[in-house]
Amino acid sequence: MNYKTTALIFSALMLLAGCSDEQTQNTSEVKTQKVVKIEQKVKAEAVPVKEIVVKKDYTIEEIYNSMCIECHSDDGSGNTEKLTPSMTTLTQKEIEDALLDVEKDQGHIIMEHNRGEIIKMGMEYSAKNMAEYMFKRFSK
Repeated sequence: MNYKTTALIFSALMLLAGCSDEQTQNTSEVKTQKVVKIEQKVKAEAVPVKEIVVKKDYTIEEIYNSMCIECHSDDGSGNTEKLTPSMTTLTQKEIEDALLDVEKDQGHIIMEHNRGEIIKMGMEYSAKNMAEYMFKRFSK
């Protein structure tokens, strides 16, 4: 139950209880104080929602440089600390096939997770276009 739902339920209960005499009014004040405490607790425990700014029309280069380069490196040689193999010896077709496997959740589990994060950020790309970009970049 989220904060707004909780507040709405408690507010409705307060309206239904009414305040007809002094004793009821005192009871109502105690209930109101309890509601305020509960609302404060709910707010304190709520997980803040991160706002993601989604830019449209990312280029393949922007996606690679911001989301891929840390593991796959600038020149495609990989990252031994992250156990990322070199991509420089792969053909464009091999890179595309690997990316298609990731899209089908048949690739590397970390890559599948990373692709999900990339998509959440609005950085959609096709396996074919990314493979072409990576192959040209690494074949210099």
